[in-house]
Amino acid sequence: MGGAGGGGRAARALRLLLLLVLALAAVEYLFGSILDASPLRTYLYTPVYNATQSTIKANERQPWPKIPLQNSTHNTPINNTLSQNNTLNMTRRNETELSTPILLTKIMEGIKNFVTTEGGVKVSEPAMPLCDAMPPDLGPVTVNKTEIELEWVEKKYPQVHRGGRYSPPNCTARHKVAIIVPYRDRQQHLAIFLNHMHPFLMKQQIEYGIFIVEQEGSSDFNRAKLMNVGFAESQKQKAGGWQCFIFHDIDLLPLDSRNLYSCPKQPRHMSASIDKLHFKLPYEDIFGGVSAMTLEQFTKVNGFSNKYWGWGGEDDDMFYRIKKMNYHIARYKMSIARYAMLDHKKSAPNPKRYQLLSQTSKTFQKDGLSTLEYDVVQVVQHHLYTHVLANVDERS
Repeated sequence: MGGAGGGGRAARALRLLLLLVLALAAVEYLFGSILDASPLRTYLYTPVYNATQSTIKANERQPWPKIPLQNSTHNTPINNTLSQNNTLNMTRRNETELSTPILLTKIMEGIKNFVTTEGGVKVSEPAMPLCDAMPPDLGPVTVNKTEIELEWVEKKYPQVHRGGRYSPPNCTARHKVAIIVPYRDRQQHLAIFLNHMHPFLMKQQIEYGIFIVEQEGSSDFNRAKLMNVGFAESQKQKAGGWQCFIFHDIDLLPLDSRNLYSCPKQPRHMSASIDKLHFKLPYEDIFGGVSAMTLEQFTKVNGFSNKYWGWGGEDDDMFYRIKKMNYHIARYKMSIARYAMLDHKKSAPNPKRYQLLSQTSKTFQKDGLSTLEYDVVQVVQHHLYTHVLANVDERS
């Protein structure tokens, strides 16, 4: 009884206080010209602009680049701009006209922050807690390599948002991860990959998006350049950008969910233990297959090289860049960093790869993200992935 009475008194006091403030606002509005220098005006009026700051013109802020989307629900963030007609030399009349609406707006915002109930005053609900650093029930997973139709897979996983985007529903993700997959003529692999990866990633309670980056044309496959394109285009698709990037071959499927798809303080080689390589590391400096890098790490090494056409060399080139910038490669233990490889036909090796590798330490700052050129043919947001089709041929 005492708690209920106290809550009722608090609610009544709040209502009386709000009525008093509204009455003062009415007096201010009716007699503002007479009380031009009143203490009430001095207390309640809050200037819209700071007279010590310079005026910001509309053409001094540039909007984010627009992205051609088909069937897209993504809205590109746009910077708010101030009209050129707004100046700092506002008349006293403008101040009088602005002060009362501002006051009323503040009062209404204050009212919205309180909900009066029988039990008293209730504040707004707090934000969701952070997800666990190590989500529960992680461990070995099975892989289904059976051929399946992409259209059938696209109808699964309703909890995934358009574009292959997912956020945990009951907690705030600790990691925001873009999965970048270079791609060409692997539709059957794509269906198996998506069917395996979405439940795998959701279990890790990360916020993620899957980006399939396809090379247009008939030129030799340039895996590294496509990953640079995926990095650049995925950043445009998310307000605030992604924090972590997993560069992922489409024919590799993780076998243990303790292999967290996040980015540590050092670049991480994820696929250290592959079934077709007898779960052994081929050589210590390998960085191919699946790798993870933060935004800072990837930009510091200038991304991947754009010069590796055909199979091989680009991953070793990235290792040299990482070493040159005083990073080292991190790995999970071999019992966790396990992957299954899908069957595929091997591409012809790049005959120039050793020559290019010999020059990496001298040329990496002038070959990579800083010199990336490509044409976006289209960006389409499907249910389980975002498809980026790009022309990466060298321009004459």
